[in-house]
Amino acid sequence: MQKINILGIVAWHLNSLRDDGGKVLWSDIGTFYVLPITMGIVFSLLNGMIPKDALGLSITVFSIFAALLLSVQVALYSVSLRPLSPPDDPKKTKNFEDLKRSRDSLIKELNDNISYLILLSVIFITMLLFAYVMQWECPPTSGIVFALYVHFFLTLLMVVKRASIVFSREYESQSRLS
Repeated sequence: MQKINILGIVAWHLNSLRDDGGKVLWSDIGTFYVLPITMGIVFSLLNGMIPKDALGLSITVFSIFAALLLSVQVALYSVSLRPLSPPDDPKKTKNFEDLKRSRDSLIKELNDNISYLILLSVIFITMLLFAYVMQWECPPTSGIVFALYVHFFLTLLMVVKRASIVFSREYESQSRLS
């Protein structure tokens, strides 16, 4: 069972929703969890329906996302292996150490978030496939699916922003060396 225990991935992702002091950012919990759940409930209460064709298309979309996210994770790993060049000026050494810690922390959190999105994609594919085969076209199912769409979208936006920061810093450090 330990080989398929996914609780660590979820816990590491949730741990990334903290500030630098380790305090839970309730605004992040609200944005990434409460907002999607609320939107799903409202969607369901308004008798919103996600058609069977959209469920089938979603299976394809999330399969592609899972593969692309794995590719991003590999690229991130190669970035993590690349050492930062220390500054020439000894006075800037403290700033360099802070920058290095910040980079390592951001890369770890980004990896945790990407792992979570991959996991979410796999769970979502399984749920969607089940709903598609069972022909569960009803407001409660649609509300859950809608909430998961929103949650995935918001988490993906966070990953894109963090990846942009990591890769931009890498490009800057490479351009300084050349």
